[in-house]
Amino acid sequence: MKDLKNQAGAIVIILAVLLSIFLGLMGLGIEVGKWYLVKAEMSKAIDAAALMGIKNISNPYVDLDQLMQETAKENFPDGYLGSKSLSVQSEVDLENKVITVTAEAKVNSIFAKLFGIETIQISNMARGRRDRVEIMLVLDRSGSMSRALDDLKDAAKNFLDFFEDTQDEDKAGLITYATGVKVDFPLGYNFVDSMKDAIDDMSIPPKGDRDTNMEDALDQADDDTDRNGNPTITFTDQTDVPEDERIQQFLLFFSDGRATSFRADFSRNGNKYNVVIPDPYDVDWAEGYLHDPYTGKSMGIKFMPTGDGKKSGESTCGRKTTRWWIFEDYPIEGYDYPYCNIPEYKLKRYVYATAKQMAIKHAQELKDKGIKIYTIGLGSVDKELLAAISSGPEFQYYTPTSDDLKAIFNAIAKEIKLRLVR
Repeated sequence: MKDLKNQAGAIVIILAVLLSIFLGLMGLGIEVGKWYLVKAEMSKAIDAAALMGIKNISNPYVDLDQLMQETAKENFPDGYLGSKSLSVQSEVDLENKVITVTAEAKVNSIFAKLFGIETIQISNMARGRRDRVEIMLVLDRSGSMSRALDDLKDAAKNFLDFFEDTQDEDKAGLITYATGVKVDFPLGYNFVDSMKDAIDDMSIPPKGDRDTNMEDALDQADDDTDRNGNPTITFTDQTDVPEDERIQQFLLFFSDGRATSFRADFSRNGNKYNVVIPDPYDVDWAEGYLHDPYTGKSMGIKFMPTGDGKKSGESTCGRKTTRWWIFEDYPIEGYDYPYCNIPEYKLKRYVYATAKQMAIKHAQELKDKGIKIYTIGLGSVDKELLAAISSGPEFQYYTPTSDDLKAIFNAIAKEIKLRLVR
């Protein structure tokens, strides 16, 4: 019996020792969890500081180091979660637009003292970078814009102000469209004043150039030559550039209507032309003439009757006709070459459907290159079409009145500036 009592006493001692060790380890585990929490909260604070610094890296009116110090300490004040001696350091690389923020703090230990650890030093680092940007504004100046044009001008000019401090490293450009499409300012640096002047010069074109040629406006946003075959400055080709090194590229597409015309190849009397077919339900259609793709003016070239477009006496259609080469890419149901005498009502439906398809196609070509497309619709716009043109729901804006255009353009400018920071 005496031996059993001695063994029971030993077991109690062992259990007490094991329980102490277990409680110590459990407490240490809780403490380690606290250290990770401090590190995580510190990470959020210096991330916020780095982002604040990047957003103001070109701002001559702020002390960047002080701004980042204050931002970090607002989000992680000294003493937070039991920490002390918070130290925040920043490094600014102006040439590459990179900011690095590091932070250190001490945390007194409780359970870790059992293992001889009085304090633990926790540190973290955050890095922010501002990407360069290329922005193309594509603005509708068709006939239906007569009442809203001034509001559009104000909104577009206000948008440019957001990029005034970075225009020596960012690029922007302007395209306006009606029946004809104009590259008013090719994508380039130091754009604010010149683009504002071009926006001020926007006007509703005269009769004959008031249609809505969306597809050619989108196509010219990434053309590499002008009407004379000379090279132009457009979106930088980044096909072979790694994703994390790319310039961020955006296109803002504004319209208040529907796709009503398109640009394509036509032949008449043996001659081939690259021109615009007008809106089927506008006065331009009644005149029966194709239009210049840049000025929008009538060219005196008939687009009906349809056929092979050959010279008089050579046509298999028995008279002078116009060949619509686009039928090869976008077939017209029920007809094959030489497409003789297609009824006018079918051509009207075809123009609307094809103009829409072409706009979506050109937008997709841009998106496939990594270009993000914002769409802004006003009034009785084709919302379904703008949704298809855009880069997704978060890139779509709509307003029933032009009073809201400035707020929308401002919101997009802020979104773009945030997207440039990472």
